[in-house]
This record gives sequence, structure tokens and C-alpha cells, in this order.
Amino acid sequence: MLTAFVAVGLLAGCGIGSAPEPPGPGWERGAVPELRGTGVLLLPVQGQAGGAGDVDAELVHALDEAGPTVRWIAGSDLEGAAERAGALGGDPRNLPVAVFEMGEVERVGDPLFGTLYRLAALTDATYAVLPVTARGETADDAGLASVRLNVALLDPRTGRVLWQSIIQGDPGAVDTPAPAASVAERLAGRLLP
Repeated sequence: MLTAFVAVGLLAGCGIGSAPEPPGPGWERGAVPELRGTGVLLLPVQGQAGGAGDVDAELVHALDEAGPTVRWIAGSDLEGAAERAGALGGDPRNLPVAVFEMGEVERVGDPLFGTLYRLAALTDATYAVLPVTARGETADDAGLASVRLNVALLDPRTGRVLWQSIIQGDPGAVDTPAPAASVAERLAGRLLP
């Protein structure tokens, strides 16, 4: 009996059986498919903290610039599709994304899957970019800050998560668009190399 307690204690001390560390900047899983020539839902950032700035506007701008052959469905187009779906369309700004905060996700289920499926069907979208969280982080004593974005790319017809990453933007002056613009440009560079 004592041997079992010692073994469990040693395993716990070595990190075996303990919860994994949350992913940090640069973490990535999956692969980005070719987006050019397709329709892509660009959903709003679901959770923002720490003065991340207007990440939604910066994402729309950066992705439009980087991928003019992609039909981005964002803003009023996305909200219009949700209105046409009525109660079934859900609120694109308030999706149930807590599962992404727990680590790797292979496939999403309902109610998120159903909402994405309906929005994609209404807009003829092939993929969905889901910015899960954007967190502003103080980078140094000079008052510079950066934005960390947890983002996923999904197939809304199957609920499969094709790609997920934690992207960190460059530090920029607080209360300017620079930190949000930097993380948006990094995402655009990753989605449309």
C-alpha cells in the first residue's frame, strides 16, 4: 500500500498525470487549406480582454488586403445571414466557444456546430474563421502592448477544426490600432501565405 502512494507521488512530481500547460504563442495544430476562390465566414472575436483594441476591424482589413480572391463574409453580411436564420442563426458575437479554451479541439458539436452550419448554408461559405479570444498584454515598461489571438479555422459542414493557433502580434503603443493590426496581419500571413 505504501509503495502505491510513493509511486503516485513520484508520478505526480514528474508531471505525469497532471494537467497539460495551456498553449502559448506560436502553438499551432492542423493545416490551413487553400482559401482562395472560396467563401469564408469571418466571425467576430468571441472574447476580448486587456484592451485588445478593435481586433474585428483590423482582421477584416488585413484579410481583405491579403486575400482579395477570398469572399470574406463578415460584419453586416454575417449579421444579415444570422437575422435571416432567426432564432436558429444564433448571435455571431456570442457563440459557445469555451471548448477552445481547454486545448486542442478536433471537432465542435452543437450548439456551435449547428449555428456555423446554418450560417455557412445561408452564405454559401466553405470555411469559417473563428477568433476565440483576443487578449491585450503589456509588453514592457515603455507602455507598449501586444495582442494574443486564439483562432480556429473550421469546416462548418462537418464541424471539424482544420487548424488552430495562438498568434502573438508585435508590441505597439497602447491606445493605438498598432497591436491589433499586428496580430491581424500575422493571421492574414498564416491563412494566405
